[in-house]
Amino acid sequence: MNQNKENEYLVDVQSYFTNKCMMSARSSSLHEENTIKFNRSKNLFEQKQQENEKELKKRWSDIAKDWQRNKRDVKVFQLAEFGIPISARKQVWPLIVGNKLQITKELYNILQVQSKTFKLDQRKPLGRLSSFNHVKQDLGRTFKNESLQKIFHPGGPLSENLQSILEVFCLYRPDIGYVQGMTYIGSILLTYFDDYQAFVIFSSLITHPQLISIFMLDEQNLQVIFQQFEKLIKLNIPQVHKLFKQYNINCTNYLLDWILTLFAKPLNPDIVGRIWDRMLFNGTHILWKCGIAILKILAPRFKDQEKTLQSLKNPEIKDDDLLQEMKSVNYPFEIQEVLGNIEL
Repeated sequence: MNQNKENEYLVDVQSYFTNKCMMSARSSSLHEENTIKFNRSKNLFEQKQQENEKELKKRWSDIAKDWQRNKRDVKVFQLAEFGIPISARKQVWPLIVGNKLQITKELYNILQVQSKTFKLDQRKPLGRLSSFNHVKQDLGRTFKNESLQKIFHPGGPLSENLQSILEVFCLYRPDIGYVQGMTYIGSILLTYFDDYQAFVIFSSLITHPQLISIFMLDEQNLQVIFQQFEKLIKLNIPQVHKLFKQYNINCTNYLLDWILTLFAKPLNPDIVGRIWDRMLFNGTHILWKCGIAILKILAPRFKDQEKTLQSLKNPEIKDDDLLQEMKSVNYPFEIQEVLGNIEL
């Protein structure tokens, strides 16, 4: 290579690397600029969320102050559709549920003392009181959600509180006793309330006229529930109804587990709170709509029996997708009437 060509070659190489460095610098600068814009947008979004949360909390606080007048207001029901702020549930849920069972703090304290000294006489088992012994055993193997597990697993900060309200309930309603899955309901309530208030709402939910037969595991009423739910599947998602018949899957394979925990087992605590907001305001039919909405979202994953059962056991669903899907569930009056009149 002669000297001129060599010089030209060196100039080209130098120019190439210079341009590349400039492009890299521009790219780096652009990336940095985009990162700044993204962080700014993120901060604005989070700030807006906090402002909305603060505004919603104030609105619900105002609603709670005059609850007797506001509780039947259509606008309040509509507002509940968007969810009650987490910070406001502590104030609002007790107002919605009330204390129809008239459980006083004195009664709760008496039952709590009795539960601590209680020794089951195996010779004279009192109804389902024998389930008292299963509470502590279940606490160690219940929670899959990491945040709940840290709080309620044996040794966790609220583990003893959860064990206490479940054991107290066994003494309060020995005819029902403890049913596996109640731990999930109790855990959700204890994230908002003290032991006494959590127990009042827990007892009200378990003994709700349309729910008590489920926790009593009443076979006749459970059969009616399962039959009506399968009608809802056939009506809303006929392809899933057909697949379930093909895979030999029935409601006992998944629905019982869902409703015994009021969906607190298969779903994350955040979405459970939103579902309970609607359930407490609108009634237990929300549970059946939720079940159908879950099946609609999971339907594309039902490739075979094994994958279907796995999806039903551990449904991974986005909160907004589920809430949106619940709105479109066809829930005819004749089914609503049957499920709404189920009582022991």
